[in-house]
Amino acid sequence: MSKPLIVFVFPTERSDTSTRYGGFARRLQKAGGLEDKDVLTVALENLIFIIRENKEAEVIDSVSGRSMAEADFVYMKSNGDESAALATYLFHRGIPFMDTASLYVRGTKLATAFRMWGAGIRVPYTFYIRNPKRFSNWMRNHTPAELGERFIVKDANGAKGQMNFRVTAQQAVAIINENPDVQFVCQRFVENDGDYRIGVYGSQARFVIKRTGSAGSHLNNTSAGGTAEYVSAGSLPRSWVSIAEKAAEAANLQIAGVDLIIDKSTQKALILEVNQGSQIVTGVFTEQNMQAFNEAIDEAVKIRHAKARLLPATVIGRRVVAKIPDLHIDKIVAKIDTGAYTSSLHAENIHIEIDESGDEELVFTIGASDRVHYTAEDRQTMRTKDFFKQAVRSSNGHIEYRYSIKTKIVIEKKRFIITLTLSDRSSMGYPLLIGRRALRSRFLVNVELNEEHMPDWKY
Repeated sequence: MSKPLIVFVFPTERSDTSTRYGGFARRLQKAGGLEDKDVLTVALENLIFIIRENKEAEVIDSVSGRSMAEADFVYMKSNGDESAALATYLFHRGIPFMDTASLYVRGTKLATAFRMWGAGIRVPYTFYIRNPKRFSNWMRNHTPAELGERFIVKDANGAKGQMNFRVTAQQAVAIINENPDVQFVCQRFVENDGDYRIGVYGSQARFVIKRTGSAGSHLNNTSAGGTAEYVSAGSLPRSWVSIAEKAAEAANLQIAGVDLIIDKSTQKALILEVNQGSQIVTGVFTEQNMQAFNEAIDEAVKIRHAKARLLPATVIGRRVVAKIPDLHIDKIVAKIDTGAYTSSLHAENIHIEIDESGDEELVFTIGASDRVHYTAEDRQTMRTKDFFKQAVRSSNGHIEYRYSIKTKIVIEKKRFIITLTLSDRSSMGYPLLIGRRALRSRFLVNVELNEEHMPDWKY
């Protein structure tokens, strides 16, 4: 049986005796710690960050060749941009680490790309090593075929197309060696007919321009000579709009400029970047952009004042009877859990299938229970392309990754959209659990309500 792997992460590589590198673990071991543990010390500057377009990702130490996926525990003595990307990777792989403050560092294009990966959103094949020497050696010996013959090298902190090049591997090495203080991200160049800058304001896509690069340039940015065309958000395919809104949510931005591109060969949508509220009062089509932004502000204010005037929330007990029309559920008994943030539905045979157009579908069957009544006689297999994967932390701190869907639900005559994680709840007493995210601003919970006068909890 292999020993548990403990990884210590520092910003830069130093000597094995330095307490800011290898000496840190050595002192812990000398003090009697880390017994029966495999210990690895790595530097953020030497880590290889990879995101593949099949929604897989890797973080590898270029010195030892070991993957961070092997770790049983990671301690990061850093709180910068790369640590934000690493923390996101560890979190979504279910690997415990400290300190989790790195999850909330906004970070660069690298950290944003990993947040997209964590939310199940496609980005172009992405490759990154900060150390120029390590990058040069890796490119000479292991140039990833997925990058293509000529790929994009761009400043992870850049804006408006600055320090953004389409180059060969040899040219990439030269650029990175000439600019050792710049953090460069490498990405596959996506053949395209332009891209879309989608303004997601108040978590809703409200402003869209299509940008097309000038002849001879790989950049579509208007600041780099590209042309722009104003597009109604309602004219875009709903799937594109949904991806942009999910991208802004994954980046923890309620006001965002999301750059979305369509691959000419596959027709799949990919996210290039997610920027914080970019060019709202400057740039092109400012009149339409400012109007969209002002609408988001007005809606936020109206919601705030509407909540202040609301009648008292509906009072419910520890259990309620719900209806989920889109899943053909006429009645289902739900347990109310104010200690849980998310809501969960019992489902079986949860898996992914690829349809005829090559898109992923989430397939599942609603779990059988004597506390569920269906509108149809038989339970039906459900299929949806509108799904995502999220990490759910249990009360004991264990992280589990579950597929989630959004659907309509009716509780006490209130009809609203709810996010449901799908999981095996066969060992639980109730097939549906309602968490506080769904309860907020809708219901008050009185655990003393007398259930003796409620309907039979079986159907």
